[in-house]
Amino acid sequence: MKILLTGKDGQIGWELQRTLAPLGELLAFGRNGLDLADLGTLSSTVRALRPDVIVNAAAYTAVDQAQGELNLAMRLNA
Repeated sequence: MKILLTGKDGQIGWELQRTLAPLGELLAFGRNGLDLADLGTLSSTVRALRPDVIVNAAAYTAVDQAQGELNLAMRLNA
């Protein structure tokens, strides 16, 4: 099974890497490896990698900043 994990550098993502690795081929990305705000790149990456499962542990967590960047926060978190 091929698993795509986003948000690998966060607290949850770090733990998920350890948990998911024994289940199959783990393809883990952090913010610098896969920009979730760039929907074109995200789409082409998913198509190229063809994962069986996608686990999204990425999140926009700067609460005060999110109010000023509502569209970006919604895109990353939703």
